[in-house]
Amino acid sequence: MNVISRVIIITLFIVTKTNCLPYDVHWLGGPTTIERDISPTKQTVDIYCYSGSAKNLLTLWQTVKFNVKLKNDEFIQYLGDNPEQVYNDYTEDSYGWAVGNPFQKSSKSVSLNIFTPTCMAINTKHKHAIELQIQRVDIWRVFLMVAGITLICASRLLSGNPVFFYLCGITVGISASFMVILYYISKLLPKKTLTYGILIGGWTVGVYIFHQLWENLRSIVAGYQAYMFWYTFMAGFISFVICYRIGPPKNQRSKNLVMWTLQIVGSFVTFFSSQYQEASAAIVITALVVKYFPQRWLHLIQGYWRRKFPPKPRLLTSEEYYEEGARETKHALDELRKYCSSPDCAQWRVMLKLHDAKRFASFVEGNSHLSDDEVIDYESYAFSMERTKPIANSTRNNLEISDDDSSVDDEDL
Repeated sequence: MNVISRVIIITLFIVTKTNCLPYDVHWLGGPTTIERDISPTKQTVDIYCYSGSAKNLLTLWQTVKFNVKLKNDEFIQYLGDNPEQVYNDYTEDSYGWAVGNPFQKSSKSVSLNIFTPTCMAINTKHKHAIELQIQRVDIWRVFLMVAGITLICASRLLSGNPVFFYLCGITVGISASFMVILYYISKLLPKKTLTYGILIGGWTVGVYIFHQLWENLRSIVAGYQAYMFWYTFMAGFISFVICYRIGPPKNQRSKNLVMWTLQIVGSFVTFFSSQYQEASAAIVITALVVKYFPQRWLHLIQGYWRRKFPPKPRLLTSEEYYEEGARETKHALDELRKYCSSPDCAQWRVMLKLHDAKRFASFVEGNSHLSDDEVIDYESYAFSMERTKPIANSTRNNLEISDDDSSVDDEDL
């Protein structure tokens, strides 16, 4: 019995030591915040993992981020597809075996792929918190998709728009001026020394040098903002003058090149506006099909639909009937008066055939086509009809009542 107990204890000890991992994995599936206080007795590494989500239309504009809440920037982060990869990077960096990338800096906000699992570990000596932020509708992604679809659909209109031409010309001119400055700065760099340094130290030396140049350029821009503003203003003004001298494109082939370029840019912007790239690709294809769908086919489809499902006509009410009659009569009289006043009408020949030529001339001059006696006769007729209508209605009601009374009397009898 003692031997069996010892075997069980040894087996449980081996299993426990085998399953004891040197890191703790925290799987986050929704908006969560985990706070961690560094203790000297803690031997395991905290790894935070996002499990990913399924592909559906609700994730079209979704954005997922890891936010590191720390009072300073004294931390190093490690990203990977699984906890084992992150832990290996963590241990290699702790032992000093890993080769650092100067461009890879620790960021307090890391965007994640919403459809694949992603893990992250933090190496710091300060208290920190890890937040998984899930933004269901990212306004920036919505704006990019709307802008891309607008470029695709309005490319033909924008290709001949002068305002759009000047804006694009100014933007290209300012960007080109900065590229010229970078070109002349590269001429001042010692090529042989830089080449030998890259050959001796490897690609990391070259990346480090370019990284330092970029940081120095950023500090120069931040320190001389006024000069950069006036330089940008002058470059934009010169670009505007050149675009004004050249003028917007008038050749149809030039407009077609601009239109196709805008459609390509809009397609790329729409495609990369969402991480659900199957759905964004379908949106791009739909926009292009709608853009180039033949109008003749559209008219044929509309005609077939109207023949197959004709719209139900709506009958006019009495008020609408009288209003439309008065409006159309006035319009027809104005057209007749205009025709009689035009050179196309032979007024003298018409007046010879009329019984009252003076009345015709008065009508052409703008007077009413009805005489005073005709107006009085019409009003008296309308008044008499209004008076007889209630009498007819009351007579019909009396007849109905008498019929009902007679039927009731018959039943009673």
